[in-house]
Amino acid sequence: MPQNLGKAFVPGWLEGYFNDLTAKTEWPGPVDNKGIPVNVAEDGKRVYFITTIVQKALGHWDMWLITKRPGEREHFLKLCDWLVENQDRQGGWSLWPQLGLDFPSPYSAMSQGEAVSALVRAWSIAQERVYLGAASRALSVMLRTIREGGTLRTVQEGSILEEVPAQTPNGILNGWIFALFGLYDYLLVQDDSQVRSAMEETLGTLIAYLPRYSTGYWSYYDLTGILASPFYHKLHIAQLQALELAFPMQERILFQIREGWTRQLQSPVCKARAIGAKAYQKLKNPPEVVLR
Repeated sequence: MPQNLGKAFVPGWLEGYFNDLTAKTEWPGPVDNKGIPVNVAEDGKRVYFITTIVQKALGHWDMWLITKRPGEREHFLKLCDWLVENQDRQGGWSLWPQLGLDFPSPYSAMSQGEAVSALVRAWSIAQERVYLGAASRALSVMLRTIREGGTLRTVQEGSILEEVPAQTPNGILNGWIFALFGLYDYLLVQDDSQVRSAMEETLGTLIAYLPRYSTGYWSYYDLTGILASPFYHKLHIAQLQALELAFPMQERILFQIREGWTRQLQSPVCKARAIGAKAYQKLKNPPEVVLR
């Protein structure tokens, strides 16, 4: 489902999430006896996948803000409790080993950042320090370098928050931005100079790198030349819109890139070219199905 600008998002306030994840509340897969969603790996093994769980939590948060239904709040807190209970000693949620993937770090900046966004919201309504502590530990892992087992990659321009911390840079755009959202949300409740410095550095790097994600007719999914699918191209546009609102000092460059990608989305020629190129990429390098 499309993940447009969050329906209840208010920049500078811990209100709705940046992007609309409310469709994630309609989980079609299996759940455990506590109602926690469970994914199925390629080998048939049932796994708890952090990204599925935390995005569902953020969807319930927004649904609660929009509908005021108590059940949405209960679902949100139940999923946040799972995050607290299943956070490892390092402060992360290991996901790649569950899928049989071997990376220098078992964590994902995207999942860590989204977990921070959920946990600080749980703290805001429950006032339980356990949520804020878990958010702080999650950030600590996210901001360690990949060499140290974290998700931060140092580059000449600053730092990239890697959704997939592989040996070589890949810079998956949507994952980088979701991780950045987590830093922003944490600073709304805790004035931490190190976190602020990290956010400013990676935001500056993102601004410098954004032109590299433009093909001239579409957006790239990452820095390795993989073209974005129509879903991810639309997500990139929505994420840049949220960044414009959250960081007005960077509005001009963000708007320029977003406006260009929006025009490309609306152009039948650009869209047909992108779909054709993406289809060719998939035929040449078929993606592995590792999770359902």
